[in-house]
Amino acid sequence: MSGYTVPAFARFIDDLRAHFGKGLPEEEHWQGVKDLLAALVADEEMRETSRGWTAKKGREYVLHHDADHGFFVGALVREPDHRAFIHDHAHTWTVYGVLDGAEITHVYERTDDGKTSGKATLELIDKHDAPTGHVDIVGPWVPHSEWGASDRSVAITVRSDRPGGYDQNRYFPETGTTDNSHRGLVLVPLAV
Repeated sequence: MSGYTVPAFARFIDDLRAHFGKGLPEEEHWQGVKDLLAALVADEEMRETSRGWTAKKGREYVLHHDADHGFFVGALVREPDHRAFIHDHAHTWTVYGVLDGAEITHVYERTDDGKTSGKATLELIDKHDAPTGHVDIVGPWVPHSEWGASDRSVAITVRSDRPGGYDQNRYFPETGTTDNSHRGLVLVPLAV
């Protein structure tokens, strides 16, 4: 694919487009995306390129939005001591790979029935290290949070849909509440 200067990223987009064109069952499809992203976040030239990207809270870089298949590839550059709100990505799938630095991933499960607007109770069901090269699949409606575990971290996301066009939930376990009017981060284009 033309327009990308980092060869590994150009190959990644070509491979993703081919993969999305296969029409695989959902679980198999997203496992394939995880495998492709694992190869990208292992690429040293891509990692070195990302070291020039500026960290800013509340922002996601737009690396690619595919006109044919609708998938979105973004980059999150985290400041030191970053603590993301507990949130979900609504109906969408996200594959999240740590390109540089280290994070800690927290995954939650709702313990309420979800029927009372503005209320939610959560239980932490998994907490694991996410060092450079680690890739997770985050399914629809899964509450989660990423915490920085290094001075700086960079993650690449592959999402089933471009963020910002749908409401997502943010969860506040200390009060047992949720806000479902969050639209995600500010999207900023970035040439790769």
